[in-house]
Amino acid sequence: MKEGKFKLSIRYGVLAGISVILYMLVFYFYDKKVMLGPSVFWSTTLLYIVGMFFAAREERKVRGTMTFREVLPVAFLTYLIANLFFFDFLYILFNFVDPTLPELQRQVSMEAIQESGFSEYVEEAIEEIEKLPAEFTLGQAIFDYVRSAIFGFLLSLGIAGVTRNK
Repeated sequence: MKEGKFKLSIRYGVLAGISVILYMLVFYFYDKKVMLGPSVFWSTTLLYIVGMFFAAREERKVRGTMTFREVLPVAFLTYLIANLFFFDFLYILFNFVDPTLPELQRQVSMEAIQESGFSEYVEEAIEEIEKLPAEFTLGQAIFDYVRSAIFGFLLSLGIAGVTRNK
C-alpha cells in the first residue's frame, strides 16, 4: 500500500465530521428538540456527501484517472471517518454534556410518529419506543455506527459513479 494513499479521505473525513458537529451544535444551542428531530439528522447527509465528493474529486485530480473501484474506497473511508466524529460527539453529548437528551430524543421520536399520518402503526411504534431504555450507551453507539456504514456504503457507490472518469 502506498504511503498516504488515503490522505485525502482522512482530511475530508475530518473536515466533514467537524462540519457535522458544528452544524448539530448550532441546532443544539438554538433548540434541542429541533436538533433531535429527523429533519436535522437527515440533513447532515448533505455534509457527508460534500466531504465524500471533494475527497474523491481531489484524489482523481492527483491520480489523473480513476475507475469506479478505485474511487469507492476513497469515498467510503471519508464517510466512515466523518461518521466516527459524529458518533463520538453524540456519545459525549448524550452521556456527559447533557444527559437529559436521551429522554428528549424519546419524546421527539414519539411526536414524529404521531405526526407521521400512519395512524394504524402509531400505537405499536410508541409502545416500542417506550420499551427502549432512555440512554445512549457505548454499545448502542458502536452498533449504530456499524449499521450506518451500510448507508455510507450506498452513498459511496453513488459518489464513485459520479466522480470516476475511467
